[in-house]
Amino acid sequence: MTTALVTPSRLASVSEGLPRTYWYLWAGMLVNRLGSFVMPLLMVYLTTEKGLSLVAAGAVVSAYGAGCLGGTTLGGVLSDRIGRRTTLLISLMTSAVSMLAVAIAPTPELLSVSVAVMGLTSAMYQPSTQAMIADLVEPRYRVKAFSYWYWAANLGFSLAALVGGFVAAKNFSLLFMLDAATMLVFAAVVWRLPETRQTTHAQASSGSALTPFVDGQFAPFLVLSFLGAFVIMQHLSLLPADMTLKSFGPSDYGMVIAVNGLIIVLLQPTVARLVMRGSRRKWLALASLFLGIGFGLTALATSVGFYAMTVVVWTLGEVIFAPLNASIVSDYSPPHMRGRYQGAYSLTWSLSLMAAPTVSPWVVKLTSMTTFWYLCALLGAATAIGNLVFIDRGQREAGAVE
Repeated sequence: MTTALVTPSRLASVSEGLPRTYWYLWAGMLVNRLGSFVMPLLMVYLTTEKGLSLVAAGAVVSAYGAGCLGGTTLGGVLSDRIGRRTTLLISLMTSAVSMLAVAIAPTPELLSVSVAVMGLTSAMYQPSTQAMIADLVEPRYRVKAFSYWYWAANLGFSLAALVGGFVAAKNFSLLFMLDAATMLVFAAVVWRLPETRQTTHAQASSGSALTPFVDGQFAPFLVLSFLGAFVIMQHLSLLPADMTLKSFGPSDYGMVIAVNGLIIVLLQPTVARLVMRGSRRKWLALASLFLGIGFGLTALATSVGFYAMTVVVWTLGEVIFAPLNASIVSDYSPPHMRGRYQGAYSLTWSLSLMAAPTVSPWVVKLTSMTTFWYLCALLGAATAIGNLVFIDRGQREAGAVE
């Protein structure tokens, strides 16, 4: 079967435009994501192992997002100033240490501090890797590059979520150790890669971390990215809480969320080819609708099968939304500021990661869980309209900044 599917021409098509260094980076990230056990189950860990309330656990998880706020900006600036490779190494090694600190933190206060530090160090990873991909890959191949990157990330995530749910039922502490170990493996891969930043020190020092936020062509994109990411982040905040309230356990959540990675693995390459040929704002509008509808349907879920179906729907939006947005950032950003533009984009995800476990439980407390899921559907529709109005209207053509 594999010989019929994997042919030299197919492999050549997959690798076209993607250099060897990209694939080494891709492989290291895949190993790291195969060990991403902790974050999908952090809310469950805090409420079951540490005995925190839903609101208190949400506050601790939001500390991760708060750390990410500084980490994404710091990672973007450092990747422009000292290099992508060095920044990535710092991020991975310090993240492994902070991950273990979370595992042994004895009080909610120390948990919050440890989780915040983990957010700070791990968030430096995103802008540096995305800037490195933009350095390595020509503009016309970037949608494919980010799609394969996202494909591998979610392949690892889905397997980690599935295995992590069963391991957590036996020993939660083991999850932290395995997660930290895969970070160090990724760091070992990065250690052998060349630096990809090609700008001079004077160029890298021009501009500031605020430049992307005052770029009139880029700022609307950042707002819409945050709104879509906020909806997606409910799979880490209220989705496990919703399942717990309906008497489903960690292994049930692990199986349900594994569907997310499975759909991405099956559809991401095909979606990448479709998106490369179409209107970006229309694709992003469609993605936003899928996100809203999928999470809105969670209000009606009463079985593992129904939950899995909702994951299929919102994943259809995610496979379009995330890699397309990452490639758009690469096209908009000047080469000497790629790290800072990617940092600004990553910041929208950090903000959503902080806002989701903080805002969402309070909305549920004021209304109901069912009402919240319907509000997600409305937010998805509003984001779709925003993408149709703002994205690609008078903005830079792909690769124009090159």
